Amino acid sequence: MSNSPVCHLDFETRSACSLRRSGAWRYSVDPTTEVLCLAFRLPHWPAGRTSLWHPAFPHLGIDESLNGTDLLELVRWIEAGGLIEAHNAAFERCIWTNIMVPLYGWPAITLPQWRCSAAKAAAHALPRGLEDAGAALKLSIVKDVEGGKAMKKAMKPRKSRKKERETWAKLGVEPPALLWHEDRALFERIWSYCRQDILAEEAISSALPDLSSDETAVYELDQRVNERGFLIDRRAVRKALSLLDREAMRLNGELAELTGGKVKKATQRAQMIEWFSEQGLDLDDTQKETLDRMMAEADTPEDDRTPWSPVITPAAHRALEIMRALGRSSTAKYVAMRDWMDPNDDRIRGGLLYHGATTGRWSGAGVQPHNFVRGGVKDMDALWAALLLDQTPTDGKGNPLDVMVALSEGLRGAIVASPGKQLFVVDYAAIEARVVMWLAGQEEALEIFRTGADIYLDMAVDIYHYPCNKKDHPGERQLGKIAILGLGYQMGASKFVDTCAKAGIIIEEVFGKQVVDAFRAKYWRVKEEWFDQEAAAIEAVRTKRPIQAGYVRWIVEGSFLYCELPSGRRIAYPFPAIRQKETPWGELRPQLTFMGINSYTRKWERQRTYGGSLVENIVQAIARDVMAAAMQRCESAGYDVVLTVHDELVAESAHGGIKEFEALVAEVPDWAEGMPIAVEGFTTRRYRK
Repeated sequence: MSNSPVCHLDFETRSACSLRRSGAWRYSVDPTTEVLCLAFRLPHWPAGRTSLWHPAFPHLGIDESLNGTDLLELVRWIEAGGLIEAHNAAFERCIWTNIMVPLYGWPAITLPQWRCSAAKAAAHALPRGLEDAGAALKLSIVKDVEGGKAMKKAMKPRKSRKKERETWAKLGVEPPALLWHEDRALFERIWSYCRQDILAEEAISSALPDLSSDETAVYELDQRVNERGFLIDRRAVRKALSLLDREAMRLNGELAELTGGKVKKATQRAQMIEWFSEQGLDLDDTQKETLDRMMAEADTPEDDRTPWSPVITPAAHRALEIMRALGRSSTAKYVAMRDWMDPNDDRIRGGLLYHGATTGRWSGAGVQPHNFVRGGVKDMDALWAALLLDQTPTDGKGNPLDVMVALSEGLRGAIVASPGKQLFVVDYAAIEARVVMWLAGQEEALEIFRTGADIYLDMAVDIYHYPCNKKDHPGERQLGKIAILGLGYQMGASKFVDTCAKAGIIIEEVFGKQVVDAFRAKYWRVKEEWFDQEAAAIEAVRTKRPIQAGYVRWIVEGSFLYCELPSGRRIAYPFPAIRQKETPWGELRPQLTFMGINSYTRKWERQRTYGGSLVENIVQAIARDVMAAAMQRCESAGYDVVLTVHDELVAESAHGGIKEFEALVAEVPDWAEGMPIAVEGFTTRRYRK
């Protein structure tokens, strides 16, 4: 493994702005943000050597650090085009760009010069955090945890002390706008901590191969998209927060009256559960799913209710409605929009996380557009026109919407196109189903996709054994859709029944098994793919030889099992090992295991996997590569990408047309020959589904 030479650097800062609540860009442009120090290490220096710069703190008798030779060497490295690496480099890039260049006159670092050790860790399915990544790799050089505590103390303003207030009062002077924890000993601890971070970052980076040149280009595009950001309608956000406050006050008042003063706010969950119990309704919690289930029980016709269905009084039913309304995530989303917006241009930057999933897919940060409610409102302009004028919004069919529901539905509409431009929104149609059929070579399914026939109805015919059409058999088609979209990854009957229930379709497990069997019989190559991929992965780990399995290749290098995708990119499984697993019928079978983050405990521990899960990872990774290639084409054609949300791509432009944009997104990469890609798109001023 030969990695490119890079200069590692790390900033420590302080600010009245919350980095966690506002994101790196907003934090870096806040007028209260100050740099405490910069540690750096050039690649040709002897092992362990670092250098540190810090500004002067005259009130503490601390002069600016005098290391002109080292700084000059850093400047020359930058001006010569040398690479700069940091852990979560977007933060360092924001601080460098928005503070060091304008305030200190330091040279600009171009975007292609930046590298990120956290991105490398994520691309290898390791934890993103510096401390956790080092621990996962069992490195001897790790983050200084105790120094981190000192840094956390220094990075936020402190409250005034009694003696200080007395002194200011005696002198008749105004207290300082901001007070900090600071003294020479604390700063020296922070400087040492910053130097150690550099060595820990270098250790992680050195333990991992660099991103490929193609993937480096994707990372660079990700950073460009994040720096561009997306525009927020500030007026809409202000109005939303005002309406949310008003509705919360009204609904909490009603709740207090309803409960006889026992519960004054919906956030008093323990009191709320106790009150529900007094009403004869026992709840384990007040989570969204629990409330929805109880409300569904309440709305079930009496003839369809079971003997064990809870009796829900009108008061309890109304309390459930209030709890559900006040529990919507829209409140937090609008607060995040307000906090993340750049005050200079109302754009949110840094809202996408490169390699947010181990398959390489993007996830969201801050506002998190990836978990906006899907909603059904298409006319966002009309919805927001009504909200801004304090009128009753409708669902587009003339039906009035509750304010809280309207604000939840309207979240996407708070994202708008830049002046003189429009948003181009395109969604891949059933991309995972198409990829899994392509991966397995399931030609009859691929032909259905290519001809534009309805694969969901085709599946419904095999399930119900009678002709189905979209108009007369919507229920059958919906079940066929769930089967096509859900059963490609070895889902069993029980989980399929649960999946149907979440979609509002109730079926018995016996019928669920019949559906699963019908899918596996019809698409038997998909079933074979599960076992072929699992066998290939296990063989690669056992023999340490590359094993080809259809379109992908399994390779063991160092501490990682890699799945090499058709695009050439690899997805990683750290520290693979084969363990024996006992089947329900008592047979011992080999099973692939690897180290990963447990999705429930959030701890780094050994995970077990199987063929269907491996195929799911491969399919999602291929779909991501299709998206990444489309993003690059759109950028080259003058469409400025601002978001990618699941299988949806959003760009803005003052030129072009939706047909051209759809064609760019739908283009099949050379490595995906034969894949039947289809997209659907539209243009809009306000973002919507």
